[in-house]
Parts: sequence; structure tokens; C-alpha cells
Amino acid sequence: MTAPGTLTEQGGGRPEDAGSRAQHRGIRLEGISKTFGPTRVLHSVSLDFPAGRTTAVLGENGAGKSTLFKILSGFHAPDAGGRLVVDGTEHRLPLTPTSSADLGFAFVHQDLALAQTLSVAENVCVGALVTSRAGLVRWREQARQVKELLDGLGMDIDPAAPVHRLPQGERAVLAIARALYARGRRHSKLLVLDEPTANLTERERTSLFDAIRRVTARGTAVAFCTHRLEEVGMIADRVVVLRDGRLVSEHEAGDIAGPGELAAAIIGSAPRAAAARTARTEPGAPVLRAEGLRGRTGSPVDLTVHAGEIVGVTGRAGAGHDALPMLLLGSDRTAGTLTVGERTLRAWRPSAALAAGLAVLPADRKQHSGVQSFGIRENLTLVSLRRHTRRGFVDRTAERRTVQDAMEHYDVRPRTEPDRPLGTLSGGNQQKVLLAKWLQRPGLRCLVLHEPTQGVDVGARRALLDTVTALTEEGLGVLVVGSDHEELAQICDRVLVMSRGAVVGELDRPAADEISAACLGATTPAAASATTGAAP
Repeated sequence: MTAPGTLTEQGGGRPEDAGSRAQHRGIRLEGISKTFGPTRVLHSVSLDFPAGRTTAVLGENGAGKSTLFKILSGFHAPDAGGRLVVDGTEHRLPLTPTSSADLGFAFVHQDLALAQTLSVAENVCVGALVTSRAGLVRWREQARQVKELLDGLGMDIDPAAPVHRLPQGERAVLAIARALYARGRRHSKLLVLDEPTANLTERERTSLFDAIRRVTARGTAVAFCTHRLEEVGMIADRVVVLRDGRLVSEHEAGDIAGPGELAAAIIGSAPRAAAARTARTEPGAPVLRAEGLRGRTGSPVDLTVHAGEIVGVTGRAGAGHDALPMLLLGSDRTAGTLTVGERTLRAWRPSAALAAGLAVLPADRKQHSGVQSFGIRENLTLVSLRRHTRRGFVDRTAERRTVQDAMEHYDVRPRTEPDRPLGTLSGGNQQKVLLAKWLQRPGLRCLVLHEPTQGVDVGARRALLDTVTALTEEGLGVLVVGSDHEELAQICDRVLVMSRGAVVGELDRPAADEISAACLGATTPAAASATTGAAP
């Protein structure tokens, strides 16, 4: 990896001459630091976002990426001494949200922040509707402008369509269109994308990348933040890596040897894979058995998970595997039986499944898994508070002792702030808290994890997978529903492949390419010889 580039100083806050300006089109940050109380989270960071190029910004949660972009958005003020240069002209810091937008800085966050009940056009033009002199909305002109903008991003979307009816991939492109529209300013110097592919299928990701290339072709600089290192080679022209608030590397994407080299730069040492599954011993008794499980759509599902076993479930987009966790819990179920341990349920609600020893960690931790405004302590003991209740009162001393032990055991950071709101933690630390929450519950027999490492950095991902692998040594059964085939191949004893709502194949300790081939409908030796639903 090459060392970070040396940035040329520009004096006096005056524009450079025309030749120099042409040479330095884009955004340049110099000597940016930020301190919160006694803690410095950015240390004199200097980097470039060249016009017309995509720069991947990598780093573990807490590396300083979010703080850096909040300075560019006008949300945070940097420490004194930093400089911001846009197209060769220096601009005064700190920025405000208004001055940031006037400079052409646009931001798309992971949750997209779209208004689901409004139309496509209303979302794009929010805050700057096209109106007549009389103040009336010119709906046809507004729709024309939005259609033109979306066409330029390679998307054929009806401006009048409600957003809640759009596929996730189209919503991601819509969020980019809104950022580019920029409340009527219609120009963007810098587009910052924070984990834009976190909830996308492979096909949707391809469409999104096409849209990003169209954006850079217009001369816009793009900052692309991701924890999926394999995406860097697909879309990035340049790569910068932050670690502990410092810029540790800046280089061309073509110079990267592979994800392993990036991981080493991110964590500061050669990457260690999560603990792979060791030679399998004879599995224990079944801890989860679904028979004829069916939702409002799809086919009946049969599956079994044994004590001490990790079973993966995957498929192509729309195959039905993403609906499985909630079906097992009892939501939207129309038929079937579920046996957890020795208890068989024929008509059950989520409370009955939980009481039997089943726990589900949903993919959407913000909406369905944790309470973002509650503290770490409240989230961690939410489903096991009865353990700390004495005569109707909560024993706060015992509760805090349990929480502190769990935070240390699962390496939840910061360890000294148990009452810190969950929503202020990084994605990896949130997931550690939510996993620990279920592991505190007495009588747990089987844990269902839906996309457990989605939006999690490389270090936290490794820790989470190590934890999941270790759980089986204590006799817990684990069902992992996900789309990361490398991850499934690394930790699973068996992988079930779904299509059209039914389990159509079973792979025994497969490699990642076997899983991918099976999902595409190809025949592999493992799939051909496997018996669906059979015990290992």
C-alpha cells in the first residue's frame, strides 16, 4: 500500500489560478481534527475526494468515518486549524447544514430516510416542490424533472408511485436522486453513501453500482462507505482507510491485492478468520423441528436443527428464506407444527415460541430487534428481567452486575457506559448487545439469526461469528438465515437452499461456491447426494 498522498497547501483563502484549479477539481480536507471532551476522535486527517471518482472510505466502527462526514455535513464543528478546499477554493470551517448543501455536499444514509407513504416525486423534491408564482404545486413539471433525473441514473420509475411499493434497490437509487436534486439546487460536488448495499440483493447492488457510475461520469465525487470489502474492487477507484481517528492508507483500488490486504489495514494486523467449524461430533437431540410450516405464500417447510449444530438457510432474492425467522416465531403462519426441545406447538404466538426456548434475532435491528432510545442495560435485560426481580421490584445491583459481566464477555464498547442509548453505538456493538440479550434468557434451546453480520465491521464480524460457533459447544442449536455464502460456508454444518418458499436442497459442510451454485439452480455433487431435511 502506498502512503497517504501529500496535499499541496493553498494560501490566503483565495482561489487558485485556473490551471491549478483544473488540476485540483474535487474536495480536499487538510488537518481535520475533532475532540469530544477529553477524547480526540480525529487526528489531523488529510485526504482528497477527486471529482468524477469513487473513493471507498473504510474503517472499523469507531474509526472516525461518521465524525468526518458529520463535519462535512455541518453537524459537527472541527477543532481549529483544519482546512476545506473545494475545486481549488478554500471555504471557511465550520460548515452549517445550509452552507454544506450550498457547496453541493449530499448524503445518503444506510436507512435511506424515505417517506414511505409519499410518492417518488414528493420524496425527491421534499423541501423544494416545483411551484407556480401563485404557490401552487406544478405536479406535471415536477414529475417531468424527477423522471429526467431518474432516467439519468438508469432507473425507469414512475414518479407517482408510492415509495412503499418499490423494491429496496430502487429505493436506494431514489435516495441518491433526492440527494442529487438537493432541494432544487440540482448540483452535487460530493455524494456520500453510507452502507448503501446493506439490504440489497446482488441484482439490486449491480443496478445501484450502475447508478453510481453515472453519477461520477457527471463529475461528482463519491465517497462510498462499506464493510463489505469485496465491493471495493467492484465500484471504487481509490481507497482510504481510517483507524483510531487517523488516516493510515490512501491508494488506488487497482493496487489492492485483495480483501485480506484491506482487512489488515483496517484492523492493524493480519486478519484472523473467525473460528471455523472443527471436525463435527455426533449431533445431539433435535432442539428445533418445523413440519409443514407455511406462511400466507410459499410452500410447506420442513427442517430440523440439533443441539450443538449450526444450520444455514439461504436462497436467491425472493426465495422465501428471509420470511422464515418470523414464520418460526409464529408471525404470518397459516399451517404447520413447531417443536422446540420436547414441546410441540400447533397454534402459537411469538410469546409461546419464546417460552418454549426459541429466540430470533431479526435482520433489522433498528425496527425489530432493539429499542434504540433505551440504554445498553435496558436492552440487555429486556427479555430476562424476571431473573433480577425480587418481590415485584427489580434488584438494580444484580441487574447492573449482570450487564457489566455481559459487556465484558462480549466486548461491548464503551464498557463503562451501560446506560448509553443503543442507537448511539456502532452497528457491531449494537449487534453484540442484542445477541447477549437473548443469551441471558433462561431455557434457551435454539437461536435463529437473520443476517447476523449485516452492517458490521470486519473486527466485530469476526467476534460475532466466534461467539456463534462457541454457543454450539454448550449444546445450543443455531439456525443462520443469510445471503453471505462465505460466512455460511465458514461456520455451518449444513446449509439448506430454498426456492419459491420451499427447501429444495441440502448441502453438507459446503464451500461458498457450492452454495452459490445451488442457489442459482446448478447441480453440485453435494446437492445431488443430499437428502432434504435429513439429520447429519
